[in-house]
Amino acid sequence: MIGRLLVRYAWRPFEERARRTPFWPLRSMVDEPVPGVVRVRIGNAVTRGLSRLAGGYDYAVCYVVRDSVMIDTGFPWAARELRRLVTGRGWDRTLRLVVNTHYHEDHVGNNDVLAAMTGARFVGSAETAAALRLPAEPRWYRRFLFGPPPPAVRVEASPPGPLNQDGIGLHLVATPGHCPGHLCVLLPEEGWLFGGDLFVAPDLDAQLPDVDGPDWVRSLDAVLALPRVTALFDAHGTVLLGEEAVRTALTGKRNFLSAIARRVREQLDGASTLEELTARVFAPRGSLDEWLAQGDGRLSLLTGSEFSRRHLVASFARPLLAADPV
Repeated sequence: MIGRLLVRYAWRPFEERARRTPFWPLRSMVDEPVPGVVRVRIGNAVTRGLSRLAGGYDYAVCYVVRDSVMIDTGFPWAARELRRLVTGRGWDRTLRLVVNTHYHEDHVGNNDVLAAMTGARFVGSAETAAALRLPAEPRWYRRFLFGPPPPAVRVEASPPGPLNQDGIGLHLVATPGHCPGHLCVLLPEEGWLFGGDLFVAPDLDAQLPDVDGPDWVRSLDAVLALPRVTALFDAHGTVLLGEEAVRTALTGKRNFLSAIARRVREQLDGASTLEELTARVFAPRGSLDEWLAQGDGRLSLLTGSEFSRRHLVASFARPLLAADPV
Protein backbone atom coordinates (compact mmCIF):
# COMPACT_ATOMS: atom_id res chain seq x y z
CA MET A 1 0.00 0.00 0.00
CA ILE A 2 2.74 2.46 0.96
CA GLY A 3 4.65 1.55 -2.19
CA ARG A 4 1.62 2.28 -4.37
CA LEU A 5 1.13 5.64 -2.72
CA LEU A 6 4.78 6.56 -3.23
CA VAL A 7 4.58 5.59 -6.90
CA ARG A 8 1.37 7.51 -7.43
CA TYR A 9 2.17 10.72 -5.57
CA ALA A 10 5.98 10.92 -5.80
CA TRP A 11 7.40 8.88 -8.67
CA ARG A 12 4.74 9.54 -11.32
CA PRO A 13 4.82 13.35 -10.96
CA PHE A 14 8.61 13.12 -11.15
CA GLU A 15 8.33 11.03 -14.33
CA GLU A 16 6.14 13.59 -16.02
CA ARG A 17 8.45 16.48 -15.09
CA ALA A 18 11.53 14.51 -16.13
CA ARG A 19 10.01 13.72 -19.51
CA ARG A 20 9.82 17.47 -20.15
CA THR A 21 13.20 18.18 -18.55
CA PRO A 22 15.21 14.96 -18.18
CA PHE A 23 16.98 14.38 -14.90
CA TRP A 24 19.70 12.56 -16.85
CA PRO A 25 20.87 14.81 -19.73
CA LEU A 26 20.25 13.33 -23.17
CA ARG A 27 22.11 14.16 -26.33
CA SER A 28 21.27 13.40 -29.92
CA MET A 29 23.39 12.25 -32.82
CA VAL A 30 21.93 12.77 -36.26
CA ASP A 31 23.44 11.50 -39.49
CA GLU A 32 22.46 10.31 -42.96
CA PRO A 33 23.84 6.79 -43.57
CA VAL A 34 22.48 6.87 -47.14
CA PRO A 35 20.95 9.81 -49.01
CA GLY A 36 17.30 10.07 -48.04
CA VAL A 37 17.54 8.26 -44.67
CA VAL A 38 18.22 10.22 -41.47
CA ARG A 39 19.21 8.25 -38.38
CA VAL A 40 18.36 9.85 -35.03
CA ARG A 41 20.07 8.43 -31.94
CA ILE A 42 19.24 9.83 -28.51
CA GLY A 43 20.94 8.56 -25.37
CA ASN A 44 22.74 9.36 -22.13
CA ALA A 45 25.11 7.77 -19.65
CA VAL A 46 22.39 5.49 -18.30
CA THR A 47 21.45 4.04 -21.70
CA ARG A 48 25.10 3.68 -22.66
CA GLY A 49 25.75 1.82 -19.40
CA LEU A 50 22.86 -0.51 -20.17
CA SER A 51 24.34 -1.16 -23.59
CA ARG A 52 27.60 -2.31 -22.05
CA LEU A 53 25.67 -4.73 -19.86
CA ALA A 54 23.09 -5.91 -22.35
CA GLY A 55 24.50 -5.39 -25.81
CA GLY A 56 22.40 -3.25 -28.10
CA TYR A 57 19.95 -1.22 -26.03
CA ASP A 58 21.89 2.00 -26.02
CA TYR A 59 19.78 4.58 -27.81
CA ALA A 60 16.32 5.77 -28.66
CA VAL A 61 16.53 5.40 -32.42
CA CYS A 62 14.25 6.75 -35.13
CA TYR A 63 14.74 6.73 -38.86
CA VAL A 64 13.21 9.38 -41.10
CA VAL A 65 12.84 8.57 -44.79
CA ARG A 66 12.80 11.53 -47.18
CA ASP A 67 11.41 13.81 -44.47
CA SER A 68 8.02 12.08 -44.82
CA VAL A 69 8.09 8.74 -43.00
CA MET A 70 9.35 8.05 -39.47
CA ILE A 71 10.04 4.50 -38.35
CA ASP A 72 9.74 4.04 -34.57
CA THR A 73 9.66 6.92 -32.09
CA GLY A 74 12.13 5.97 -29.36
CA PHE A 75 11.71 5.77 -25.58
CA PRO A 76 9.70 8.31 -23.55
CA TRP A 77 12.66 9.98 -21.79
CA ALA A 78 13.81 11.17 -25.25
CA ALA A 79 10.68 13.30 -25.75
CA ARG A 80 12.23 16.73 -25.21
CA GLU A 81 15.22 16.11 -27.48
CA LEU A 82 13.10 14.51 -30.18
CA ARG A 83 10.67 17.42 -30.07
CA ARG A 84 13.58 19.83 -30.55
CA LEU A 85 14.88 17.87 -33.54
CA VAL A 86 11.47 17.53 -35.18
CA THR A 87 10.95 21.29 -34.97
CA GLY A 88 14.50 22.17 -35.97
CA ARG A 89 14.48 20.02 -39.08
CA GLY A 90 10.96 20.98 -40.13
CA TRP A 91 9.59 17.47 -39.76
CA ASP A 92 6.59 18.87 -37.91
CA ARG A 93 5.50 20.14 -41.34
CA THR A 94 6.60 17.22 -43.53
CA LEU A 95 6.00 13.97 -41.63
CA ARG A 96 2.99 12.11 -42.99
CA LEU A 97 3.45 8.55 -41.70
CA VAL A 98 4.83 6.92 -38.55
CA VAL A 99 5.41 3.16 -38.56
CA ASN A 100 5.83 1.32 -35.26
CA THR A 101 7.77 -1.89 -35.85
CA HIS A 102 6.40 -3.29 -32.57
CA TYR A 103 4.82 -2.26 -29.28
CA HIS A 104 7.79 -2.20 -26.85
CA GLU A 105 8.09 1.19 -25.17
CA ASP A 106 11.52 2.00 -26.57
CA HIS A 107 9.94 1.95 -30.04
CA VAL A 108 6.60 3.68 -29.43
CA GLY A 109 7.49 5.91 -26.49
CA ASN A 110 7.04 9.23 -28.30
CA ASN A 111 4.00 8.48 -30.42
CA ASP A 112 2.10 11.10 -28.44
CA VAL A 113 4.80 13.71 -29.15
CA LEU A 114 4.62 13.09 -32.89
CA ALA A 115 0.82 12.99 -32.86
CA ALA A 116 0.71 16.41 -31.17
CA MET A 117 3.29 17.97 -33.50
CA THR A 118 2.30 16.51 -36.87
CA GLY A 119 -0.70 15.30 -38.78
CA ALA A 120 0.97 11.95 -39.36
CA ARG A 121 -0.85 8.68 -39.72
CA PHE A 122 0.34 5.94 -37.35
CA VAL A 123 0.45 2.33 -38.51
CA GLY A 124 1.61 -0.98 -37.08
CA SER A 125 0.57 -4.59 -36.94
CA ALA A 126 -2.75 -5.69 -35.43
CA GLU A 127 -0.87 -6.87 -32.33
CA THR A 128 0.85 -3.51 -31.95
CA ALA A 129 -2.39 -1.60 -32.42
CA ALA A 130 -4.12 -3.72 -29.76
CA ALA A 131 -1.23 -3.42 -27.28
CA LEU A 132 -1.16 0.37 -27.64
CA ARG A 133 -4.92 0.69 -27.31
CA LEU A 134 -4.68 -0.60 -23.72
CA PRO A 135 -1.00 -0.33 -22.79
CA ALA A 136 0.25 -2.40 -19.86
CA GLU A 137 2.14 -0.82 -16.98
CA PRO A 138 5.87 -1.48 -17.49
CA ARG A 139 8.02 -2.89 -14.72
CA TRP A 140 9.86 -0.44 -12.46
CA TYR A 141 13.27 -0.83 -14.10
CA ARG A 142 11.81 -0.15 -17.54
CA ARG A 143 10.21 3.04 -16.26
CA PHE A 144 13.57 4.01 -14.75
CA LEU A 145 15.46 3.35 -18.00
CA PHE A 146 12.94 4.36 -20.64
CA GLY A 147 10.41 6.62 -18.92
CA PRO A 148 6.69 6.54 -18.14
CA PRO A 149 4.17 4.95 -20.47
CA PRO A 150 3.01 7.78 -22.75
CA PRO A 151 -0.67 8.45 -23.40
CA ALA A 152 -2.27 6.02 -25.83
CA VAL A 153 -2.25 7.11 -29.48
CA ARG A 154 -4.44 5.37 -32.02
CA VAL A 155 -2.34 3.16 -34.29
CA GLU A 156 -3.95 1.84 -37.43
CA ALA A 157 -3.65 -1.93 -37.82
CA SER A 158 -2.10 -2.48 -41.23
CA PRO A 159 -1.67 -5.94 -42.75
CA PRO A 160 1.67 -6.99 -44.22
CA GLY A 161 2.09 -5.87 -47.80
CA PRO A 162 2.54 -2.71 -49.85
CA LEU A 163 1.90 0.71 -48.35
CA ASN A 164 2.39 3.89 -50.36
CA GLN A 165 3.09 7.24 -48.74
CA ASP A 166 3.87 10.41 -50.69
CA GLY A 167 5.27 8.36 -53.56
CA ILE A 168 7.47 6.28 -51.25
CA GLY A 169 6.78 2.61 -51.91
CA LEU A 170 6.89 0.77 -48.58
CA HIS A 171 6.32 -2.90 -47.94
CA LEU A 172 5.44 -4.10 -44.43
CA VAL A 173 7.04 -7.49 -43.79
CA ALA A 174 5.64 -9.69 -40.99
CA THR A 175 8.60 -10.80 -38.85
CA PRO A 176 7.24 -12.12 -35.53
CA GLY A 177 9.62 -13.67 -33.04
CA HIS A 178 11.16 -10.89 -31.01
CA CYS A 179 7.53 -10.33 -30.08
CA PRO A 180 4.11 -10.99 -31.65
CA GLY A 181 3.25 -8.70 -34.55
CA HIS A 182 6.80 -7.49 -35.13
CA LEU A 183 7.19 -5.81 -38.52
CA CYS A 184 10.08 -4.85 -40.75
CA VAL A 185 9.71 -2.07 -43.30
CA LEU A 186 11.16 -2.67 -46.76
CA LEU A 187 11.65 -0.18 -49.57
CA PRO A 188 11.88 -2.72 -52.41
CA GLU A 189 13.12 -0.31 -55.07
CA GLU A 190 16.13 0.73 -52.98
CA GLY A 191 16.52 -2.56 -51.11
CA TRP A 192 16.42 -0.76 -47.75
CA LEU A 193 15.20 -2.82 -44.79
CA PHE A 194 14.25 -1.14 -41.51
CA GLY A 195 14.57 -4.12 -39.25
CA GLY A 196 13.10 -3.08 -35.90
CA ASP A 197 14.46 -5.63 -33.42
CA LEU A 198 14.90 -8.43 -35.93
CA PHE A 199 18.68 -8.21 -35.43
CA VAL A 200 19.62 -5.89 -32.48
CA ALA A 201 22.84 -7.80 -31.74
CA PRO A 202 24.27 -11.07 -33.07
CA ASP A 203 24.16 -12.91 -29.73
CA LEU A 204 21.58 -11.25 -27.48
CA ASP A 205 19.87 -14.22 -25.80
CA ALA A 206 18.00 -12.75 -22.79
CA GLN A 207 14.52 -11.81 -23.97
CA LEU A 208 11.13 -10.70 -22.67
CA PRO A 209 8.31 -13.22 -22.05
CA ASP A 210 6.67 -12.46 -25.42
CA VAL A 211 9.58 -13.91 -27.44
CA ASP A 212 9.01 -16.82 -29.81
CA GLY A 213 12.29 -18.38 -30.95
CA PRO A 214 10.90 -20.64 -33.71
CA ASP A 215 8.97 -17.70 -35.19
CA TRP A 216 12.12 -15.59 -35.02
CA VAL A 217 14.09 -18.18 -37.00
CA ARG A 218 11.30 -18.38 -39.59
CA SER A 219 11.23 -14.59 -39.87
CA LEU A 220 14.98 -14.45 -40.46
CA ASP A 221 14.59 -17.13 -43.15
CA ALA A 222 11.84 -15.06 -44.78
CA VAL A 223 13.96 -11.91 -44.82
CA LEU A 224 16.98 -13.80 -46.12
CA ALA A 225 14.77 -15.03 -48.97
CA LEU A 226 13.92 -11.49 -50.07
CA PRO A 227 15.36 -10.86 -53.54
CA ARG A 228 17.50 -7.83 -52.73
CA VAL A 229 18.36 -6.13 -49.44
CA THR A 230 21.13 -3.58 -49.86
CA ALA A 231 20.97 -1.98 -46.39
CA LEU A 232 19.76 -2.93 -42.93
CA PHE A 233 18.74 -0.15 -40.54
CA ASP A 234 18.49 -1.71 -37.09
CA ALA A 235 16.24 -0.09 -34.48
CA HIS A 236 19.10 0.21 -31.99
CA GLY A 237 21.37 2.13 -34.30
CA THR A 238 23.37 -0.40 -36.31
CA VAL A 239 23.44 0.28 -40.05
CA LEU A 240 24.79 -2.37 -42.41
CA LEU A 241 25.41 -1.41 -46.02
CA GLY A 242 25.79 -3.85 -48.88
CA GLU A 243 23.97 -7.10 -49.64
CA GLU A 244 26.82 -9.25 -48.37
CA ALA A 245 27.05 -7.43 -45.02
CA VAL A 246 23.31 -7.71 -44.46
CA ARG A 247 23.19 -11.39 -45.39
CA THR A 248 26.19 -12.20 -43.20
CA ALA A 249 24.65 -10.48 -40.16
CA LEU A 250 21.20 -12.00 -40.54
CA THR A 251 22.60 -15.45 -41.28
CA GLY A 252 24.75 -15.20 -38.17
CA LYS A 253 21.70 -14.25 -36.09
CA ARG A 254 19.73 -17.15 -37.55
CA ASN A 255 22.57 -19.58 -36.83
CA PHE A 256 22.89 -18.28 -33.26
CA LEU A 257 19.20 -18.88 -32.55
CA SER A 258 19.25 -22.23 -34.33
CA ALA A 259 22.16 -23.34 -32.16
CA ILE A 260 20.12 -22.54 -29.04
CA ALA A 261 17.21 -24.52 -30.48
CA ARG A 262 19.54 -27.47 -31.09
CA ARG A 263 20.87 -27.37 -27.52
CA VAL A 264 17.31 -27.26 -26.20
CA ARG A 265 16.51 -30.43 -28.14
CA GLU A 266 19.66 -32.13 -26.88
CA GLN A 267 19.12 -31.22 -23.22
CA LEU A 268 15.33 -31.44 -22.93
CA ASP A 269 15.05 -35.07 -21.83
CA GLY A 270 17.58 -34.65 -19.03
CA ALA A 271 15.92 -31.60 -17.44
CA SER A 272 13.01 -31.61 -14.99
CA THR A 273 12.45 -27.81 -14.73
CA LEU A 274 12.76 -24.85 -17.05
CA GLU A 275 15.50 -23.42 -14.82
CA GLU A 276 17.48 -26.63 -15.08
CA LEU A 277 17.02 -26.77 -18.85
CA THR A 278 18.22 -23.18 -19.19
CA ALA A 279 21.29 -23.89 -17.07
CA ARG A 280 22.06 -26.90 -19.27
CA VAL A 281 21.62 -24.94 -22.49
CA PHE A 282 23.68 -22.00 -21.21
CA ALA A 283 26.37 -23.53 -19.03
CA PRO A 284 27.79 -20.86 -16.64
CA ARG A 285 30.89 -19.32 -18.19
CA GLY A 286 32.93 -18.71 -15.05
CA SER A 287 32.12 -15.06 -14.32
CA LEU A 288 30.46 -14.15 -11.02
CA ASP A 289 27.30 -12.75 -12.62
CA GLU A 290 26.88 -15.88 -14.77
CA TRP A 291 27.32 -18.08 -11.70
CA LEU A 292 24.78 -16.03 -9.74
CA ALA A 293 22.30 -16.19 -12.63
CA GLN A 294 22.82 -19.95 -13.03
CA GLY A 295 22.93 -19.70 -16.80
CA ASP A 296 20.02 -17.27 -17.05
CA GLY A 297 22.15 -14.26 -18.05
CA ARG A 298 23.15 -11.10 -16.22
CA LEU A 299 20.07 -9.26 -17.43
CA SER A 300 17.92 -11.63 -15.39
CA LEU A 301 19.69 -10.38 -12.26
CA LEU A 302 19.01 -6.75 -13.16
CA THR A 303 15.39 -7.14 -14.25
CA GLY A 304 13.93 -9.64 -11.80
CA SER A 305 14.11 -12.27 -14.57
CA GLU A 306 11.81 -10.34 -16.92
CA PHE A 307 14.68 -10.22 -19.41
CA SER A 308 15.70 -13.85 -19.24
CA ARG A 309 17.21 -16.64 -21.27
CA ARG A 310 14.49 -18.84 -19.85
CA HIS A 311 11.90 -17.15 -22.07
CA LEU A 312 13.85 -17.97 -25.22
CA VAL A 313 14.53 -21.54 -24.05
CA ALA A 314 10.86 -22.06 -23.18
CA SER A 315 9.76 -20.85 -26.61
CA PHE A 316 11.95 -23.47 -28.28
CA ALA A 317 10.94 -26.20 -25.81
CA ARG A 318 7.15 -25.76 -26.01
CA PRO A 319 6.69 -27.09 -29.56
CA LEU A 320 8.87 -30.11 -28.73
CA LEU A 321 6.84 -30.87 -25.62
CA ALA A 322 3.56 -30.42 -27.48
CA ALA A 323 4.70 -32.87 -30.14
CA ASP A 324 5.85 -35.41 -27.54
CA PRO A 325 4.09 -34.66 -24.23
CA VAL A 326 5.11 -37.90 -22.50
